[in-house]
Amino acid sequence: MGELRVIGRQGDTRVAWNPENIKEVAAAKKVFNEYLSRGFTAFATTGSGGKGKQITEFDPGAKEILFVPPMAGG
Repeated sequence: MGELRVIGRQGDTRVAWNPENIKEVAAAKKVFNEYLSRGFTAFATTGSGGKGKQITEFDPGAKEILFVPPMAGG
């Protein structure tokens, strides 16, 4: 199972998918692309607190994808 987490102002949003389920993968990819187009940054993490890497394409084999909102200066 994979999980996409979005850190946002209203709390975390989570989307889970089974890499073997085409419909779940398509739904998670759609959410991924929506947040990416809104300026969020995606990181594929190890799921065990290890260092992640920034990604720009959905990886259905990822255990966890974490989205961070865009930074705002002020």
